[in-house]
Amino acid sequence: MSAFPYETSEPVYRPQPQDPHTFPEPMAQDQSVLDLISSPHPKFYTRLLNLNSRLGPKAKEYNMLNPHNPIQLLGKAEFMNPGMSHKDRIAKSMLLLAQSRGDLLNSDGKKKTILAASSGNTGCSLALVGTLLGYEVIVITNKKCSQEKRDHIKANGATLWMSEDLQEEVDCLHGVHCYMQQEHVLCEKFPEKYFKVNQYDNLDNMAAHLESTGREIWEQTGGKITHFVMAGSTGGTIMGVGRYLKSKRANCEIVLSDPEKSNLMGLWEMDREISSPDCGEERLQKVKESTAANGGVQLEGAGKGSLTAIMRSGVGALETVDACVPVNDFDAFDECRALAKTGVMCGGSSGLNICAARVIAERCADLGPQEGGYTITTILCDHGVKYMSKIYNDKWMQENDTRCK
Repeated sequence: MSAFPYETSEPVYRPQPQDPHTFPEPMAQDQSVLDLISSPHPKFYTRLLNLNSRLGPKAKEYNMLNPHNPIQLLGKAEFMNPGMSHKDRIAKSMLLLAQSRGDLLNSDGKKKTILAASSGNTGCSLALVGTLLGYEVIVITNKKCSQEKRDHIKANGATLWMSEDLQEEVDCLHGVHCYMQQEHVLCEKFPEKYFKVNQYDNLDNMAAHLESTGREIWEQTGGKITHFVMAGSTGGTIMGVGRYLKSKRANCEIVLSDPEKSNLMGLWEMDREISSPDCGEERLQKVKESTAANGGVQLEGAGKGSLTAIMRSGVGALETVDACVPVNDFDAFDECRALAKTGVMCGGSSGLNICAARVIAERCADLGPQEGGYTITTILCDHGVKYMSKIYNDKWMQENDTRCK
């Protein structure tokens, strides 16, 4: 098989003189941490990694028989961002755009405190970006958030509140259990004090990926991308990247990777009136029964019980999505542990994405050869060091793995 171009040490994308993304060589002394996030300069794009070693048997056999039109599996290394996740992009977008509109100041012209509900990574990124911009940041999360991410949030300069404690300690939050709802109640009650980030419904979240991540992937693959695979939490990445890629290549297939106990796949199927067995309402009922028996999604930062405003921002639920692949949480965690042995250590949503991408690759192998082959690209969302007490802890895995229970 011919050498895979993305394995070289040089960037795949080389701007031409007429290219609008051709810039003078950046000077190191002129760069700030914020400049490294969503930089328009190709030098600072997060890299695409060759993940062909994680392909399944059909795809590997296909590649042996079709070396000139191979199936390629690529992962965009978003864990290389300063905050070690792709959420740096939305933190920068949401805060800078809010600042430009004057939303971060109260009626007296004083800076508001940034208040955000987060399962972890967005909190880490908002802590980083908000502190760099000179704002106080408070992040509300819950006990599902790994200890490493809690510590990361505080290390980046933010105050951390646990939702389980707030509902007992703050009068206006009595009976309000959900951290997202707690953010809403506090910002409604104290509008002069807090700026409500509302990452799940904030369209500036999606804009970040529409304007940077999607463009980078298109350029780095030379426009050869055929499939984009991504989990959904806020929906910002799959909606933003999906819209950009489809604007460039209408038949680019956008695939939602979804934890088995998430409702997103079922809601997507219901919106499209898919009525085959195990689809739509039937899937949602099975998720409900499974959750009641064994608990909900263990994987952090992926899957949802309902659609966010971002996911509903098009003509239908998750309008960019062409297909969905369900993945067991612990299959995703096993993938993370296997991937770490190749030198790439990522969090659970990355394992989820790769598992789903492998399913798509096997389907491509069944379809047979096509001119140019298949280029399947996914996101390696965050760094595995944020999960050492969970995914990479043998005891935690044994105690929490529900596949054998």
